[in-house]
Amino acid sequence: MRTILYNPLSSKGKNIKLAQKLAKKYTKQGLKVETIDLLTITNVKVFLDGFNEEDEIIILGGDGTLHRIVNEIEGLEIRPKVYLYKAGTGNDFIRTVPVKNHLADIKPYIKDLPTLYIGEKRLKVINGAGVGLDGAVIFRVDKSKRERNKSNYFFNTVASFIKYQPVAAKITVDGKVYEEKKLWFASAMFAQYFGGGMKIAPTKSRDQKEIELVIVKNIPRFVLLLIFPSIYMNGAHRIFKRWVKFYRGKDIRVEMTKPSFLQADGECHYPVDGYQIKMEA
Repeated sequence: MRTILYNPLSSKGKNIKLAQKLAKKYTKQGLKVETIDLLTITNVKVFLDGFNEEDEIIILGGDGTLHRIVNEIEGLEIRPKVYLYKAGTGNDFIRTVPVKNHLADIKPYIKDLPTLYIGEKRLKVINGAGVGLDGAVIFRVDKSKRERNKSNYFFNTVASFIKYQPVAAKITVDGKVYEEKKLWFASAMFAQYFGGGMKIAPTKSRDQKEIELVIVKNIPRFVLLLIFPSIYMNGAHRIFKRWVKFYRGKDIRVEMTKPSFLQADGECHYPVDGYQIKMEA
């Protein structure tokens, strides 16, 4: 059995038609196919228990859909094969895994993920999380009526530069403490991309079971605006070592002196005064 799971809210409803199109295609190939609206699944464990090792699940959606799924299935046995079909708007996850015939075999990549703590909340993240300017950008993107894509992220990033005020923060990486007086953002990455294709952690790989923290600090607003496009240029922002710092670790904590915006896999949380992210596997 090949089961197509679609999020009717993703891609402004386009996934409904895509699910129907794929179901028709697979049926013509002689496969037994069913399509299921993700929002109708009320008991995830019971749903997964209905599959065996020969079955296949194809998820239509992007980062937001997959973020919710990995948090719903944590701790459950996953017997069927699981694929992701690129059908969202962010799609930072699928940029970092092998894709064949539009499908990414994601089962190896949705386990042993980092755990994010935001106050009392506990979440698994597939790409990364950040506090400060990147969270403020997501806040603006969520309010925007435009489609989530590179141009929309870029437009809202520039708009956020104008209003966002950097704050002081305490950063702890595997027990080592760094004090920053003017922190623009601190993004803890498990993979390379955020923001719909921005290569913020260019040397990070999912195979590396650690987290890379990228911070931007003490930089004049107009200079930040000028160097920001370098993030799209294969991670050229690494050359600005005076203002951009990279740290690797397995337990990272960021504590802000004032409430700020946080994004986790492109999902906004506000207000927050910091976060902890760590590898627990």
